[in-house]
Amino acid sequence: MTTRPALGLRPLSAADLDDVMALEPELFGQGAWSRAVYAEELSRSDRIYLAATQDDALVGYAGLATGPDATVMTIGVAPAHRRRGHAARMLAELIAHARSCGAESLFLEVRADDDGAAALYRSFGFAALGIRRGYYQPEGADAVVMRLPLSTQGAGPGPVGAETIEEDTRMADRDARSSVLISAADLHDLLERSERVVVLDVRWSLAEPDGRKFYIAGHIPGAQFVDLDRDLAGPPSSEAGRHPLPEVTDLQAAARRWGIDDGDPVVVYDDTGGTSAARAWWLLRWAGLVDVRILDGGLHAWSENGGILEDGEVLVGPGTVTLSAGHMPVADADAAAAAPVRGVLLDARARDRYAGETEPVDRRAGHIPGAVSAPTAENLDEAQRFRTGEELAERFVSVGAPEAGEVVVYCGSGVTAAHEVAALAAIGVPARLYAGSWSQWSADDARPVATGFPGGRRA
Repeated sequence: MTTRPALGLRPLSAADLDDVMALEPELFGQGAWSRAVYAEELSRSDRIYLAATQDDALVGYAGLATGPDATVMTIGVAPAHRRRGHAARMLAELIAHARSCGAESLFLEVRADDDGAAALYRSFGFAALGIRRGYYQPEGADAVVMRLPLSTQGAGPGPVGAETIEEDTRMADRDARSSVLISAADLHDLLERSERVVVLDVRWSLAEPDGRKFYIAGHIPGAQFVDLDRDLAGPPSSEAGRHPLPEVTDLQAAARRWGIDDGDPVVVYDDTGGTSAARAWWLLRWAGLVDVRILDGGLHAWSENGGILEDGEVLVGPGTVTLSAGHMPVADADAAAAAPVRGVLLDARARDRYAGETEPVDRRAGHIPGAVSAPTAENLDEAQRFRTGEELAERFVSVGAPEAGEVVVYCGSGVTAAHEVAALAAIGVPARLYAGSWSQWSADDARPVATGFPGGRRA
């Protein structure tokens, strides 16, 4: 296993200002704050500032303005130390302290062109409210305003101390994970309390694409069946791939057929470790739904937890949800080709397909040049549940994902790659999905193909 770097989180202090001033231009350019501004901010009782460290060196910092509508004042990590969980840990700490101070909402602004940061914030439940034109000065870049509603029941104020930060470092992993996954026990509790939740059955596989017959035979009570080929993809073609993204109007019609209203929490499941359900998770988040989670362990975990099944169709009234495209970052073929230079390109297919040893579906065998083999199956343990946060972090460190400038993932047709994006999101690492994937790339004879493994060794 690769040794993980020592990540830390502690209160930012005046003693850190020399390091802050050295990082500030690198992080924020001409919009950087002065030393005097930081000195004043650190002296205010309504501010909370954190330092992110790696091997005891300051590599990032974040600040919170408290109040009924709390605001993230700043959050940044040095480029060389991104994708290692620092931003997620700081954000989790700020959320915890906003709650403890009695805030009803937490607001932040993110550059409109910063897809990675926006994906991280969405993974914590932030939703976009609108655009502030020319917010970032002097370059005049637009900002997206995002809001996270907070529950303050049982919360009370408390100081920022070493014990709090150690706990919230652990909480960052929990928060990122819980925004992606839900356990069978927690889903059972939600349904028992009759809380509003829409459950979607997304059983599908290449070998048996017709999951409806399994749904009819038995499904989680109240679940709606989702046809992956019909509902979660547009018409296949050599130009777009086997499972191109659907038109958002078609997806909205399907979501309304499933009974989804704006603001509804959604849980998706299958019987293959989430490998097909993750396509619904990704696509609904891409279309603007905030609270979408994958049932960890799927139908087996539900039954193992004592959950009953019902058979037949479930009739529901039409929903009223409004969807819009572009809320999850997407890569096209050109972006996938450039990804190994800018960061890392992960191939989520089985290793024999990556190597070109076999190709059961597409017209050419092999992989995109520069891609790293990272099979989706290795996100799961023997019980077909997602591996622990530490195990996932070690896995993705070993293929270079946390250290990369950007992470792009592809598979055969953009289905199981969504599972890899979910696994990365569960540890706070945003990734872009190449939706066309190998089915699109291999159909274009102008695109190069690589075979085998780097250095001739099977990973």
